[in-house]
Formats: sequence, C-alpha cells, structure tokens
Amino acid sequence: MKRNSLIIILILTVALLLSGCGKQDKAAEQATEAPTQSMPMESTQVPVPEFNMELPEGYDPASEEDPGSIIDSDAAAAGVHVYAGSSPIPIDPVDMPSPTPRKALAFTYAKYTADKLGLSFESVAGYDVDDSQENIYKLTEPASSVKDNYAAEITLSFAPITKNYNINNVRTDLRSTLDNLGKINYKTWETTSTSKRTLLGKEGYYGNYRGVLFDGTIVRGRVHMAVVNDKLLTLHVSCPGWYNTDYMSVYSHIRNTLKLL
Repeated sequence: MKRNSLIIILILTVALLLSGCGKQDKAAEQATEAPTQSMPMESTQVPVPEFNMELPEGYDPASEEDPGSIIDSDAAAAGVHVYAGSSPIPIDPVDMPSPTPRKALAFTYAKYTADKLGLSFESVAGYDVDDSQENIYKLTEPASSVKDNYAAEITLSFAPITKNYNINNVRTDLRSTLDNLGKINYKTWETTSTSKRTLLGKEGYYGNYRGVLFDGTIVRGRVHMAVVNDKLLTLHVSCPGWYNTDYMSVYSHIRNTLKLL
C-alpha cells in the first residue's frame, strides 16, 4: 500500500516538472516571436541657409552668360541652329535675308568697259574703278555709300590655264579660292558647296561664303568661274552681310549684261 502511494507521488512530481518546463519553453518562444521595437530616434534639425534675393544696384544678369554660347543673329536669320563648339555654320546657297528687314537698296546702273580684259558690263553707277593691273578690273563702293563698315567690291579677272584644263579643274580652283579668301583677316569663315552655272554662256561653277572680320563685321560674297577664250574668267562680288540679298541682285545684273568686246 505504501509502495503504491510512493509511486503515485513520483508520477505527480514528474508531471508537475514536465508542466513547468512546457510553460518556460512557451514563454521563450513567445519572446522570440515578439516584434523588435526600435528605439525612437532623436530628430535632428538642419539649419536652412538664408539667401539674399535682392540684386545689387546696376547688376546685369546677362553678365553670367557664357559668351561662347550666344547664337549669332545672322546665322539665326538663315534658320541655322548654332551652339558653342559646333561645326562650321552651313550657308543657304540662296543667302537668306536678315531677321530684321531692312529697306531694300535701290541701285542705278551704268556701263563699265574693261578694255584690258576685253569685257563690258553694267553695274552700280559711281563706283571707284581700279584697272591698274593687266588682268584685273576692280570696282569699289565709294565711301559715301558704305554700309555696316564694309565697302562692297566687284572684281573681274582673267587667269592663264593649261591646254588640258577642263570643267573639273574649274570646280577645284573655285574650291581653293573660296578657302583661301578666308585665311586672312577673318576670325570665322564658312562656305557653301559649289554649284554649276554658266558665265558668258560658258559652263562654270559658283560658290558663296560668309565671314566675320576681327572687328565683328559680317561679310558675304559669291565667286563665279568659267573658262572663256582659253582663260579662267572669275567674277567676285563681296558685300556687307546684312545686305547680301541686294548685292546678289547686282551680281545677277552683271552676269546678265556681261559681254566680250
């Protein structure tokens, strides 16, 4: 009897111990699964800098701009997008007018005779004539008519050529002439491609150019070449850039009235 009672007591003791261990494991499990709560962080206020929004008296905001990024107004007139560091500005072969229309020039024409060249033509009356050189006849706009700090010039010349000289040589020489014109006195220089056009009824080529002198003066012009009487004939018209359209009409009048004596 006593033995049975002892066994019962032992069983109850073991049961109590097992029950206690189970509660401890459950509590530890709940502690493990509980979400970790971070400690609230202290707010740190960063001082905001104060700006003075008032500009000094006489301050020019444009002084902060990069001069190299300014688009040339004459190039913009031709519908060309120009940026600092861009490639040379392409010129429209027909030479677009300026964005601010200027009153068209009215020219009075007169006949000129270049005896040494054996040529006659009509051009703007009253121009100064220089025929001191054997194969060059030059007209220069008089000082009283100069516009935009540049006197227009018109030059006709003959140059000797070799026996096998042909139309392809004309184009090559025209290209070289256009390039060489921009090598002196100009800070920027751009030319068009060359195009075919007759001169004195002979097959030839012409090309246009645009240059900016070191003082900022804009110059435009056209050079036209053709083989006439076994010589290379060159017609060159140079003018102030903003009046290019007007002087190209002078070029057309010279070309249309040019004759051999």
